Amino acid sequence: MSELVTKARDLFFSYGLKSVSMDDLARLSGTSKKTIYQHVADKNELVDKVVEDLICCHTNAVMESESLAKDAVHELLLKCRAPFVTLSSINWNFFYELEKFFPAAWQKLIAHRKQVMLPSVLKNLERGIEEGLYRRELDIQFIALIRLQQIATALDPRAITQNTVDAQRLMNDLTEFYLHGIVTTKGKRLINTYLKNNNEDGCSK
Repeated sequence: MSELVTKARDLFFSYGLKSVSMDDLARLSGTSKKTIYQHVADKNELVDKVVEDLICCHTNAVMESESLAKDAVHELLLKCRAPFVTLSSINWNFFYELEKFFPAAWQKLIAHRKQVMLPSVLKNLERGIEEGLYRRELDIQFIALIRLQQIATALDPRAITQNTVDAQRLMNDLTEFYLHGIVTTKGKRLINTYLKNNNEDGCSK
């Protein structure tokens, strides 16, 4: 079953949901349709499983970044890596078609945004304030929503430009912009330290 989900995920993420049929999946995975339907009832269920797998991978990457971080600034920079790459490697058509044609699976992503992504951003803001790295007067509820919008923009940069933009580079730039807007003097020194050190502890440029 895991191999089927992995193959479906690779195809859906690369080409979108509508352009990949169950026949395509059977042919490209070297599996008969009969075998596929022994594991899933239909394409809707398969898409559900792919989305659940994506959510699991992203959640694990977020938790790992939080556990490895030396401080709140470091944590935010680490989240430019695995957690963001998990999402940025996906063709935006996948998200567009998911929302339009697979509403139940789309709602799982919305729930993930509310239950994992938003609390993670809020927790980072609270940590940074406690460590003296972020300014105490911040409206963290509002700032957290801005951060989520930055992530969405980096995943679909068409909202701000018609030019071809590398999602990872855009996320790095938005993150640095975001950090400079919320840090104290102490936090600013850490940004410079992490980004100067060949970006080993932060986002790679």
